[in-house]
Amino acid sequence: MRIFLLLLGALALSLTGCSSVGVYQFHQHSPAATAAPRSVLVQPFTIRPGALNLGDRPAAETARLGREIQKALADRTVRETRRHAAPASVLAAGRVPAAGTWLVRGEIVQVDQGSRAMRAVVGLGAGRTHFRTNVSVFAVNGGGMRKILTFRTRGSSGMEPGAALGVATGGASLVGTAAGTLAGSLPGVSSDVDRTAYETAAVLSSYLAQRGLLSPKRQKVTPNFAGHVPSNFNPRRALPTPVRDAMDPR
Repeated sequence: MRIFLLLLGALALSLTGCSSVGVYQFHQHSPAATAAPRSVLVQPFTIRPGALNLGDRPAAETARLGREIQKALADRTVRETRRHAAPASVLAAGRVPAAGTWLVRGEIVQVDQGSRAMRAVVGLGAGRTHFRTNVSVFAVNGGGMRKILTFRTRGSSGMEPGAALGVATGGASLVGTAAGTLAGSLPGVSSDVDRTAYETAAVLSSYLAQRGLLSPKRQKVTPNFAGHVPSNFNPRRALPTPVRDAMDPR
């Protein structure tokens, strides 16, 4: 029985680690922030050339979906940041961040839609999506912008068993499925965008909480650092559940 539970735990970690988004290459830059931001401004992420693998769509449709991904990621990062870190808004084009704010800026480096049919029928990684970003956070003051955080996110959807294995694949996203054309056209990618937005906000939430700067109005959350196993991990829990860990002590 003990061996079975250990194997079950390993399977749980494997499934959750690959079906959610993880934070890695996390770095806190010195000097650290000493005050909470008046507001967090999220600049829509750029898309690295060649990053979009969205099937055999026409170039115009791929470009349109790329813009939708950019907008959805910015909007959902704002939503999660408001819940868990600080007041937030999307930085409008041409606007200069004011002193006392933080700026979240990044690049989408990979979007692979995978195969929805393979995820539904086979699962366990067959046809899974891939979504990766590079993120930087800046504190804005009268003298300009100072980088305080850098990290990368990496994730995928589709590690749950598929229908061919006799297992239902409900697979609700971490923060819910967003309505709109992105969720309809690219449901797996839309789920990855949700998780990426949550993890980005979680990094901000934990950073503020570490320094006693998190408002009691915000719900503290911690990032899922890739490869870390929580000390309270319980293999008896139902599968799969998102793995969360405390803030990296570095």
